[in-house]
Amino acid sequence: MSLGLCLIAGLARASDAAAQTPSPVTIQPGRVLVSDFAGWGTSLCWWAKVCGSYSNRDEYAALAFTSLKLNIVRYNIGGGENPGLAGTLAFRAQIPGFEPQPGLWDWSADAGQRWMLKQAVARGANRVVAFANSPPWWMTVSGSVTGSADGSSDNLKADQEAAFANYFATVISNLTVLDGVHFDLATPLNEPAANWWKLGHWQEGCHVSAGQQARLINDLRRELDAQHLAIGIDASEDNDEQSTVDSVNAYGSAQSNLTIIATHTYTANNAAGIRRLAARLQKPVWISEYGDGDASGLKMARRIRDDLVGTRACAWIYWQMVDSARGWGFIRNPLNGRGDESISINKKFYVMGQFSKFIRPGFQIIGADDDRSLAAYNPASRTLVIVAVNDTGKTLAVTYNLAAFSKLPAQVPAVRTSPAENWGEVAPAAITNKIFSTTLIPKSVTTFTLNQAAVSGRTSAY
Repeated sequence: MSLGLCLIAGLARASDAAAQTPSPVTIQPGRVLVSDFAGWGTSLCWWAKVCGSYSNRDEYAALAFTSLKLNIVRYNIGGGENPGLAGTLAFRAQIPGFEPQPGLWDWSADAGQRWMLKQAVARGANRVVAFANSPPWWMTVSGSVTGSADGSSDNLKADQEAAFANYFATVISNLTVLDGVHFDLATPLNEPAANWWKLGHWQEGCHVSAGQQARLINDLRRELDAQHLAIGIDASEDNDEQSTVDSVNAYGSAQSNLTIIATHTYTANNAAGIRRLAARLQKPVWISEYGDGDASGLKMARRIRDDLVGTRACAWIYWQMVDSARGWGFIRNPLNGRGDESISINKKFYVMGQFSKFIRPGFQIIGADDDRSLAAYNPASRTLVIVAVNDTGKTLAVTYNLAAFSKLPAQVPAVRTSPAENWGEVAPAAITNKIFSTTLIPKSVTTFTLNQAAVSGRTSAY
C-alpha cells in the first residue's frame, strides 16, 4: 500500500487598486510545504447513492472524475436504520447497512453508491477511503443510527465496539472482492466529538468519546490485520481542527495505529495545532471534509488556499459533489427520489477545477509570500502552477517574482473563472527578468501554468 506520505513541513498583500504598484509576490520552490500532494476528492454520500441509480448516472461520474479529475473518494459504509422507526432519515441519507439484523448479511445493498465508486476508480480515482457515520442500529444505545438521546453521549454500546470493528472490516473485505475496489484508508468515525447527532435527526451520526475512539481504532486495526487487509486508518475526522487535536491527543497508544491525521475544516480554528500534532506524530494531514453554501465557490477557494498553506495538508476533499441545497454542491439536484435527474452546475464546480485540474497528485505545495496565492511545483515535469484567489469586489494588481527559477518560459498562459467566465482563457502574460505582472478581476480565481520551469539547488521542508 502506497499512500504517498508527504513531509510535514504566504506574501505582501497585493494592492487594492490595479493602478497602484504592488509588492512582488515571491514564489519559493525551495520552501516545500507539502512534498507529495495526494490530490482532491469528494465524499460519495449521499449523492452517489441517489445519482448512481439515475439513467444519466454516467454524466455525473464524468463531471466528477473526468472533468474535475477528482482522484480521492470517501465511501460511506452505512449502518442502516431501525426498520421499526419511520420518518427519521431523509431520502438521500438513507444509506442501507450490510447487516440489517445481527448475523443477517445483504451483499446486494447500496447498489447506487457502489456503482459510482467503481466508476470513480475506472475514471482514475486512486485513493479510496471507507468511513462510517454510525454503527448498525442494533449496536446503538438509542436503537437508531441518528444518534443518542442527548447527542453528547456515546451511542455505540460499549459491548458492541469489537462487533462494530468486525462489521466495518468485513464490509471492506467483501466489497474488495465483490466490486474489485482496493480501499487505502478506513475510519469508523465521522465528527465524533460533535453534540448534534441526536435521536430523530435526518441523517446518520454518532457521538464517540475520545476514549471510545481510541478503543475502536485499536479494534479496527486488529480486525483489518485478521482479515489480511493492508489498509491504513485515519482519524479523528472531527468537524474542526481543535476537536481533531483534542481527540488525537487523547488516544494514547492508539496513536501508533493511525496512518493519517484527518480533520474537517468547517471551523478552521487551529491550523498550527494540526501542523504541530502531525509533526510530532510524523503523520501526514488530510483535509478530509469541508463544505459551504456559497455557490460562487469563492469561500471554498479561500478555504482551499488557507488549508493547504496553514495545515500542510497532503489532500483536500470536498463534502459532496452533488447536493440538493442551492450552493452546497458543485452540482444541484433534488436527490429526493422523485425521478428528477437534472444537472444544474454551480459556479463552484468551475472554481474547484481551477485547482483540481492543474495541481495534480505528485506536485509539491511550495511557498508564496502573499495571502491569496497557492503555488505548486512538479519537479519531474518542471511545471509551476499558481492559483490566485481574488475574493474581493476590486481589481487587484499582482506581480510574481520567479527569481528562484533557473529556467522559465517566455509567457504565462492562464485560465480564469469569474462571474462571467468558466475556465476562460486569459491572454498570456510576458515574463521579463523572471517577473510577470497581471491583474486579478473581482470575484475571480485564476490559474497560471508555467511549463519548462526549472529549479537549481536544494529544497527543504517547512
